[in-house]
Amino acid sequence: MSKYAPHRKTANQPRATASTVCQKCLGTGHFIYECKGQRPYLSRPSRTKMLENPKLLAKLKTDGKPSVEVPEEFKSKSGTANRILTEKEKERAKSQTLSDKGEAMTHVLQKQIHLFFLWLVQ
Repeated sequence: MSKYAPHRKTANQPRATASTVCQKCLGTGHFIYECKGQRPYLSRPSRTKMLENPKLLAKLKTDGKPSVEVPEEFKSKSGTANRILTEKEKERAKSQTLSDKGEAMTHVLQKQIHLFFLWLVQ
């Protein structure tokens, strides 16, 4: 038998029924590898639009998928960057005061060590 000859259908190959839906053209009665149709364009809303629109959100919840609650800090359009910047400024100020205290402590320690060596020399 030639490798180019059409293969015989065996009993274990599935047959498409009238209820079989093609994933490519969304037609019925055939599988995707048998499809000769074009893929239709289906516009779907983005995830952000689904979360913002209450009608689409209700549809999303009824689909059986777990709902996602958006935190309050992400719902406001402005202020997120400002909040992050103020937190960073506070951290910088805190580290600056700690380094200033550290410099003052090293200065005091150097003074004490100097006095100690002067005392030893005497």
